[in-house]
Amino acid sequence: MESGGLKVYPYQSYEVYGLSRNPFEQLASEGIKDVESIHVYQEIDMRLQMIVSEVIGNRSSIALSIIGPLGMGKTQRLKTIAKAIEEHRGKALYVKVDTHDILKLTRDIFYAIKPPKSRTNIFLENLSRKLGFIDRLEKMLSDTQEYKSRDIAELLTEQMSRFPYCAILLDELENMQGASEKEKIQFFEMLRHFISNMPEGCIVAFACIPEVYEEYTKIFPAFFMRLHYEFKLRPMSLDEAYELVKKRLNRVRVKDTDDPLYPFTEDAVRLIHRLGRGNPRQTLRLLHYVLTEAAKHRFDPIDDFVVTTILEEPKSLDEYLTRIPKEYKDLVKAIVFEFNGGPASYIQIAKVVKKPGVQVYESLNELVRLGFLVGDPGGNYKVPDYVRKFLEEGQGQKEEY
Repeated sequence: MESGGLKVYPYQSYEVYGLSRNPFEQLASEGIKDVESIHVYQEIDMRLQMIVSEVIGNRSSIALSIIGPLGMGKTQRLKTIAKAIEEHRGKALYVKVDTHDILKLTRDIFYAIKPPKSRTNIFLENLSRKLGFIDRLEKMLSDTQEYKSRDIAELLTEQMSRFPYCAILLDELENMQGASEKEKIQFFEMLRHFISNMPEGCIVAFACIPEVYEEYTKIFPAFFMRLHYEFKLRPMSLDEAYELVKKRLNRVRVKDTDDPLYPFTEDAVRLIHRLGRGNPRQTLRLLHYVLTEAAKHRFDPIDDFVVTTILEEPKSLDEYLTRIPKEYKDLVKAIVFEFNGGPASYIQIAKVVKKPGVQVYESLNELVRLGFLVGDPGGNYKVPDYVRKFLEEGQGQKEEY
């Protein structure tokens, strides 16, 4: 190929292990078809099934929260509730919270009540002209001073009552953290009123990380006292990690094997489980990386020694940066090149990468948990000591990110 042309990399093959591809590539199982076949069920899944059965069978109305660190499966549980409601001809409003603006968030909830044809405001115009629905709602969502929690809740109840079953599912509620305390209280007051007058056959559920959830409970305890259930996700056990690996591998096998863990040994999975601290997403990320690297060198089987070899400290700054998950590379590069390895606060880093502070804060803590960064009690972040040595040696050059 001529210089300057498109570089083609060799195709990564997993045939040496009798696999068609790397089954750990998709970290979020809610994006996988037939997710039930690979999901590792925990106690929370059984309890959620019972709750949904009660709502469907007895037309009960239930409110709950799901709390857990990033990567613990909160989104998947909300999507499971949504699927169950929709399978019974109900309406499930799944809203990923991407703002601290309670006006936009509330509008997103109402916009989720839409006909299948479009997401435009046409559906609002057809809801209830005689009752002045549009004018009332838009006025209350024009400014936080006009935000009437009880009235908005009553409008929401009115609309959700049109369905035989319904669910309001708010994901990543921690992203509302940037709202003022007054605005948070307004929003939770709206939800509290809705929960107090829920239609029959209704579920209200939201997911949040523990640190922010605790902050919310202190701001408005009256709302959280209304919840019927509070689920705190726990890390996977070692047996559950074995099951996760077996199910994922089984989906891509093209050759039979007597060992459902192959090409991994039990010791290898045990080590990866420990390094991932039982967090499903972190564990999957490690499994993906280890299997990718092992296939390149045709290590067979992949035992704990192979895992240790692959995951040992990088030998250069470039190798360190290559190992960073792609969704976090800009943050690490900012720390390395803009702050000379740190320490730097999440606010400083957020300004450089031009991302919301809460999102950056969560990602940085994820990188600390993965061992790519080091945090301190003052809320600052820096690279590990071995990376500091690379910087002192002058390795690597600043690049665009």
